[in-house]
Amino acid sequence: MPFADILKDVVHGTDGAVGALVVGVDGIPVEEYALTNDLDLQSMTVEYATLLKEIEKGSQSAQLGSTKEVTVMADKALVMLRRLTDEYFMVLIIKPDGNFGKGRFLLRMSVPKLLKEF
Repeated sequence: MPFADILKDVVHGTDGAVGALVVGVDGIPVEEYALTNDLDLQSMTVEYATLLKEIEKGSQSAQLGSTKEVTVMADKALVMLRRLTDEYFMVLIIKPDGNFGKGRFLLRMSVPKLLKEF
């Protein structure tokens, strides 16, 4: 199943989700699916890739192992980042009143499907 189909399934399966992406650690999206053009996904992914790198440094220096997932709760969205490989991660963007639990579950369940596509 192509990346785009997997991302579409996650977005449509999560109440309040507005977009999902597969992103390289350099912040460049490999694939994206969005319900709206209101979000600047390119800029957002670059910034969150930088954040993920810093969090990873903290996890490693504290000897906690690799960071698997990070959630950012902002005023206008919940942004979930889930590591796929050392070089790629997935991002799911949900409205604040969306179903965070379902999004997190679908994000986790999509990882094996996405890994098959690499």
